[in-house]
Amino acid sequence: MPLPFKASAIFAAVCLLSACQKAAETPAPLATGGALSASGPIRITHQLHPGERLELSPGQSFFHKPWVSAPSTTTDRDGLGPLFNAHSCESCHKALGRGQLPSRSTREHGGLLFRLYAGGAYGEQLQTRATAGLDAEAQIEISRHRVAATRVFADGTTIQLHKPDYRAEFDETLELSPRLAPPLVGTGLIDAIDEKVLLTFADPDDLDGDGISGQANRVNGTIGRFGWKAEQASLRSQVAKAFHEDIGITSSVFPLDHSPDCAQAQCLENQNTTRETKEGPEISDSGLDAVAAYLSHLSVPQTHKRPEKRHAGWALFQQAGCAACHRTNIEIASHPNPLLSKQRIHPYSDFLLHDMGPLLADQSDAALVSEWRTAPLWGLGTVGGPYLHDGRAATVLEAILWHSGEAEASVRKVLKFNSGERAALLEFLTAL
Repeated sequence: MPLPFKASAIFAAVCLLSACQKAAETPAPLATGGALSASGPIRITHQLHPGERLELSPGQSFFHKPWVSAPSTTTDRDGLGPLFNAHSCESCHKALGRGQLPSRSTREHGGLLFRLYAGGAYGEQLQTRATAGLDAEAQIEISRHRVAATRVFADGTTIQLHKPDYRAEFDETLELSPRLAPPLVGTGLIDAIDEKVLLTFADPDDLDGDGISGQANRVNGTIGRFGWKAEQASLRSQVAKAFHEDIGITSSVFPLDHSPDCAQAQCLENQNTTRETKEGPEISDSGLDAVAAYLSHLSVPQTHKRPEKRHAGWALFQQAGCAACHRTNIEIASHPNPLLSKQRIHPYSDFLLHDMGPLLADQSDAALVSEWRTAPLWGLGTVGGPYLHDGRAATVLEAILWHSGEAEASVRKVLKFNSGERAALLEFLTAL
């Protein structure tokens, strides 16, 4: 016998509540970074005693203090450029967080970099700064007026998504891939994850039929985990790459003959002068190790909301299917560093590449233009926005709505949430 309308509505509501409760049987974790979890901003972990903290000071200095062009009296931090994007690591990662987003042009400040597809003489990354007497390769003009998509919620709420347009003032045919410097949360823990664990998340052929087909990006035979495209397999190589591309500092990993291409005669002369005045790479292996050690000991912001305030949002997060890519639990086995060893961490990422659809794809015919590494969500509320690989999303909700491709089904579920459910989901995410 069919239920009366009122009774059936109550029955449906009870079923929905039961489903949410079942999805949230396991509470959302409070300490996302294991032993490195701490309240407040990102900083060197309090787990270290003063002597251990002192050992990290060389890496901290290399990271925060500006580099200068060679030759210089400051021989431990000279070698800047001749082409570069920033004077220091800290200039892109303010307070160890996300890069600053220029409003109209790369002339304003660093933080937003541009990788190149088939860059030719310009190399793999465009350099928007140069040492004295030289010209930068280019500046990029930015506009954010074009509406790329309109998302409509079931209750009628409408949000327009504005896609940035980038124009290289000297060559509009260049295929640009904008990359905003990411926050440096949990880098040592990410480095410590066994690649076999990451491979268990991969399903490149979607054999389970859930629409999620994450794939590992192999870098010289190992699994990439750092960078917006998972281009680097270790924290050390990521540090070396940043020194090389962003600051123009050579290392044993990226020596002088791998430096950004110089099309200017003065630039070539500058490189030759550097070769003559400084033997070997501009940052030593011990320097690279020091920076990596410093970054490995940074705290992971701990969630800052009481469990009862996060319960509903956690259930909705799972209900929407977000956890299929933003993996909650990852186990780290043994590691030489006890602060990284035998940890259960909650980065909210699988560190794999996923097809995020045409909305987030770079404008190029090259491979993987729509594939992006799942961004970890830990520290989301502490670091703040803007969000996504180029900072196009001003809010967390906008960042969600930009997802398409493998995440389109999850977005459609979120679009069915009412205003209260949306608020609960955002409260959960901004508490991470």
